[in-house]
Amino acid sequence: MTPGEIRDPDALLERVVTLAQRHLGLDAVCIVERRPDGVHYCRAAAGNPAAFDVVVGAELPPSLVALSEAMVNGSAPPTIDGGRRADAPQRIQVAVPLVRSDGSAYGAILALGRGTSESLDARDLRLLSMSADLLLRYLDDQRDLDGLRAGISMLIHERRLQIATQPIFDLRTGTCIGVEALARFPQGWGAPDATFRAADVAGLGVELERLAVQQAWPVLEKLRPRQFLTVNLSPVAAAVLAERATAYAELPLDQLVVEITEHAAIDSYATLRAQLGPLRELGLRVAVDDAGAGYASLRHVVELRPDFIKVDRDLVHGLAEDHARRVAVSAFVLLSLDLNASVIAEGLERPADLSALYDLGVDAAQGYLLGRPSTEPADLTAWLRRNGERAPTLGE
Repeated sequence: MTPGEIRDPDALLERVVTLAQRHLGLDAVCIVERRPDGVHYCRAAAGNPAAFDVVVGAELPPSLVALSEAMVNGSAPPTIDGGRRADAPQRIQVAVPLVRSDGSAYGAILALGRGTSESLDARDLRLLSMSADLLLRYLDDQRDLDGLRAGISMLIHERRLQIATQPIFDLRTGTCIGVEALARFPQGWGAPDATFRAADVAGLGVELERLAVQQAWPVLEKLRPRQFLTVNLSPVAAAVLAERATAYAELPLDQLVVEITEHAAIDSYATLRAQLGPLRELGLRVAVDDAGAGYASLRHVVELRPDFIKVDRDLVHGLAEDHARRVAVSAFVLLSLDLNASVIAEGLERPADLSALYDLGVDAAQGYLLGRPSTEPADLTAWLRRNGERAPTLGE
């Protein structure tokens, strides 16, 4: 399951129970999930579920568990029941099972009322069954999401994340001015960007980003004076980790750069600036990543006033032969002068593009031409010692 396949589950559940409750005219309709531990849990409800002691987000009351369990385990077929209890008025119960496309049980839809069931017939039962069918795709997605959440949780718990580093070189002096920390996951997890997006979908995005920062932290100890480490963070994770970082006065913030990706939505620039402000005063620097990759590039740069503008690889590759690309990169260079920022070109692969970047006044670059990402300590050590080599020969 990819993040794009997941719809708003709560909205779908609420719509189904609302439509069913209106059509049946009963007091309440609820969707119940039986969890692996056997607990019957109300996921959504419409009408007046409180009249039956049903609370959304809580366990089903004991008086309804037997009915729900009968639907889940198949011991009873979909049913309309008007049974009477000694301690309550006559109660109507219409119930159908909720089953995933692979035949595994999820839970049940329960329709409840007080009064008589004489107005209900097989058509009403079919309606509830059709409502269950409408939820098939959701139930499949929910199963996949549960599996994804479990996998990401284990990934975090076992700290199964490696850090590769890639060098960033000053194009005038050939000096390695810093390295970027890049997350690497075990085989089967796909590209890092996709794994972080999946973690967001599973509600564990910040936790996974925090693990990546923790795993990258030892690199700081290897840096020489004036060199920096860059880490990629979403705006949400940057805000959360910034709040925690204020409690650690010993952090070498003057050697840390937080990259805010151009693709990430920022709800409030003012809030993010305020959250990062105290740390920036202590030396933390900010970069806008993937500048030029989308419509939000200029706004990110103008609103965040970054210390570094990292130009997206799609603008860098082919720069030497493409006038439009050169104009775009030149615009970022001019903007950086006004902001007192530095421009770093990403994804550099060709010597011709390196020469073009040098001519345009770009400050620094990273890419396969200068050094591929590596998890080897020896590569990191060699890069950090690189000093004084003229830019056009860096890739040799």
